[in-house]
Amino acid sequence: MGIGIVKNESTLALVPEATEGTYDAVSAGNGSEYIEVLADGAELNLTRELLERDLLTDTVEKEAVRTSIANVEGSIPVELKTSSTEGDAPQSLDVLLRSLLGGKRQITSDQTSDDTTHTSTVIYFSDTSAFAVGDCVLIKESNAYEVRPIASIQTNTSITLAFALDNGAPSNSVVVSQVTTYYHDTANSISFSAEHNLGSQAIQQQVNGLRCNSGSIENWSVGQIPTMTFGVQGLGLARVDADASETPAFSDALPPVALSACMWVDGNKLSYTEFGMSVENTVSYIQDACDADGRIASRITDQTVSVNVNPYMDDSDLSKTWDKFNDNDDVSFFIYAYNPSSTSGEFANAVAIWIPQAKITASPVADNDGIIAENLEIRAHRSSGNDSVFMSFI
Repeated sequence: MGIGIVKNESTLALVPEATEGTYDAVSAGNGSEYIEVLADGAELNLTRELLERDLLTDTVEKEAVRTSIANVEGSIPVELKTSSTEGDAPQSLDVLLRSLLGGKRQITSDQTSDDTTHTSTVIYFSDTSAFAVGDCVLIKESNAYEVRPIASIQTNTSITLAFALDNGAPSNSVVVSQVTTYYHDTANSISFSAEHNLGSQAIQQQVNGLRCNSGSIENWSVGQIPTMTFGVQGLGLARVDADASETPAFSDALPPVALSACMWVDGNKLSYTEFGMSVENTVSYIQDACDADGRIASRITDQTVSVNVNPYMDDSDLSKTWDKFNDNDDVSFFIYAYNPSSTSGEFANAVAIWIPQAKITASPVADNDGIIAENLEIRAHRSSGNDSVFMSFI
């Protein structure tokens, strides 16, 4: 086609690698490995380390440089949304979250509770094998849907929610929906390949050995569409003249708008206007002088999860945030957003985030359009392990 490649015709596919660093091509046959990315900010680039040669010669001109280890870096911004099928893995986020966090599990069918009296925090099940602590589950009480994280499980007896349902005890035989949950388990973090098509029938970038070194939830503010941007780094990138391998087939799921997107700190529902979360991974390379590119693999060696949120200051109660900060007490953090349905009090496509234990590390006073708020900074930490953060898609 020559020059004139149209940016908005570009596509991106992500494929988990069977062997780290070995490019895995698109092969599903149905276009499902392609993801919807935001038009602004999506990029994958290769640079090479320059080795300067500082020699004494009869001129001040530069000597020819040598190039060394390749660096592949980029960013992949997507909407923060679920699958169009309740509880299935989100198409645009699945590979990225498996790389960023490592852990993934699913409740693959609706779970019907026992025909008995429940409480606002305890729901009884004769079979609890589908559930895991940390899962954020949707309790489908008629006209009163709510999402809560599971704090504990009594095997084949009950699940206990982290804090009470706003609408009180659900009905006998209430249904709990299916869900996909991602959580910290970086020992099982995957590497992946990317097919980045620059234009529909133009240039294809084939990227291997990618890992997510960061994930940042952005634009979660009143009336907006939340997004998540992933920073990535990889082992290699080739650029070829080739068309997209398949025709993309995207999910028709709609992203939630941050309305009725409630937030709790330590079980206390607080009014706020903006929320952000950052997952920062340290990705360390395994280097080998015997390898042509100098790097053969990578590992995640450190992870930090932090939250920024701005609840309005309450002049009648300092115990919910300030006292927790001042006394260095643990707090939990929970938030979710969803798409409302045509039935009052019911919804679908919920995205929920649960941090069971954290510290408020800063609580500065903020001005929110003339109203005093707190800009809370919250840092997650482990308890028993693999339990610092959970992201559930319903």
